[in-house]
Amino acid sequence: MDKPWMTSKWFVSPFNYDRSMVPMPPEVKKVEFHDVTLRDGEQQAGVVFTKYDKIAIGRSLNRAGVDRVEVGTPGFSSEDREALRALVAASLECRLFSWCRNNRLDISAAKDCESWGVTIEIPASEVMMKGSYSTSLEDVISKTAENAAYAKSEGMHVVLLLVDSTRSDLDTLRKIVSGTEKYCDSFALSDSFGAILPMAMYGLVKNVRGMTAKPIEVHCHNDFGMATANTLAGVAAGASAVHVTVNGMGERAGNTPLSEVALGLKLLMGVDSNIKLGELYRLCKLVADISGFPIPLNKPIVGANVFNIESAQSAQWTSKAEEGYLSYPFAFDLVGHPEPRIILSKKSGPYNLDLKLKELGLDIPKERYPEILGRIYEASLQKRGAVSDEEFLEILQDLGLYRYKQEDLMRA
Repeated sequence: MDKPWMTSKWFVSPFNYDRSMVPMPPEVKKVEFHDVTLRDGEQQAGVVFTKYDKIAIGRSLNRAGVDRVEVGTPGFSSEDREALRALVAASLECRLFSWCRNNRLDISAAKDCESWGVTIEIPASEVMMKGSYSTSLEDVISKTAENAAYAKSEGMHVVLLLVDSTRSDLDTLRKIVSGTEKYCDSFALSDSFGAILPMAMYGLVKNVRGMTAKPIEVHCHNDFGMATANTLAGVAAGASAVHVTVNGMGERAGNTPLSEVALGLKLLMGVDSNIKLGELYRLCKLVADISGFPIPLNKPIVGANVFNIESAQSAQWTSKAEEGYLSYPFAFDLVGHPEPRIILSKKSGPYNLDLKLKELGLDIPKERYPEILGRIYEASLQKRGAVSDEEFLEILQDLGLYRYKQEDLMRA
């Protein structure tokens, strides 16, 4: 691909592919997705998943090409144990993981449910060790070595989730890594409080990669709105797996949204994954419906309004640009999004009217446009919102430009 930043489906900044501006290790060609919606996502305040919810979402994640699905915490949830067993029985392509505390009981429960892998959570900062876990660095390393070795002996893949990595220090992280690396398969650096800058995340991942030959993964939270940026920065520094949730669900401000990272990796960085981009909209809508956690209208990638056109400027860009792609960084159908709608309001202009009339299959003389737009302007101000298709047809009817027919509204 001569110009990976520009295809028939997307057009992003060419600077993203200038390695003097965005350095990346040559081995970063494909990244695995470790989805934690069914565990970390459920920690979103007010969200509770039943085993049937988890089975439905797990199957949908599998259809979307997610590599790993963290089903929950079988060590202390019977619902999670049943959901995990059901998903194992379904023989999905994705690999199923269990979240475990740093103890043998949780790991044994995961094994009993035939979990393919375990994510063992361990504190990685002094404040976490002393304040939240009442332990010491020496105890953390000793217990982790013992429990991770046990998980490996039971044939499970082991990811060590280093909680609060970004508020730790390199010396502490180096001691944890050197003391446990032979017992695990990878290390996941957790920005547990979303408190790091993307540039610092890049440096952190690069430094930890220099401490071990084991793969590095990134697990980011969104407290400062930088979870996606920090995750992409981690990949740019050589992280080989990303931890995400559907719609960015998760405790406090949430986790890294799967859809944003999937599209960002492919379009902005040229990094492949197994994610089926065309499944993203359907997956996100399913999880929103099941969880009751709504998708904001302007949510990147999957929000209901992200492709709709209302302003005069956007309508002009769409009308003038070849195939309309200059109006968006990527095409709506790339992610399975419904076709964009043309919205009319006080912000709209002649191009909006052209597009809306074409959408409705109507032909109105252009000399009447100013009059029509004036009526749209007043109606929009009066209702403090956009004008519906029905209201638009009523305006045309009042001006003697249209005779109402039910099938026209149905077509709209």
